Amino acid sequence: MRNFTLKLSKSYNFEIKIEANSIQEAKKIVLDTPLEKVITGCDFDKPELIINDIVCNDLDPRFYSDDNKLR
Repeated sequence: MRNFTLKLSKSYNFEIKIEANSIQEAKKIVLDTPLEKVITGCDFDKPELIINDIVCNDLDPRFYSDDNKLR
C-alpha cells in the first residue's frame, strides 16, 4: 500500500440579492459587507469538490536513486 497526498479545493455556487442603483454599487456593497452578513439564507448543501493534484509520498526505489533522479 502506498501513501498519497491529495490537494483538494471546495467551492460553493450560490446567489444573493442586493438592492442597489448600479452594478458598481452592488459590487461595492458585496465587497464592503462582512461575508457572514452577505451569505445569510444561502443554500450550501451541494459543494463542488475539485481534485487539484495527487502526490505520491513514497519513492519507488526501482525508478529513483538517492538523489531523486531517474536511473
